[in-house]
Amino acid sequence: MKVLLLAASLVVFNATAQTAADGEHIYQQTCSSCHGRSANRKGLDKAPPLISLSRDEVVSGLTERRDGKIIGRGNKAKAHLSDEDIQKLADHIESLKKRL
Repeated sequence: MKVLLLAASLVVFNATAQTAADGEHIYQQTCSSCHGRSANRKGLDKAPPLISLSRDEVVSGLTERRDGKIIGRGNKAKAHLSDEDIQKLADHIESLKKRL
């Protein structure tokens, strides 16, 4: 029983770690050039630092930009994001808050 519980815990931990790694990769490829490696810069000197936003604000902002509901210079970078990518990005940005 203990072995089964340990194995289940490892699977959950590995899935969480993989999601965080995916979010970090997407962030580095899509967001870091404007918002900085730690998401603490204003994007294009206009958008607030991402770490100042709630998780819900990050998700809704990315979704609205991707869907063209918010127009701005950063929309091209967000046009290819899936809903899953946006969730992974939000997870990664939340993890950056914990590092400060």
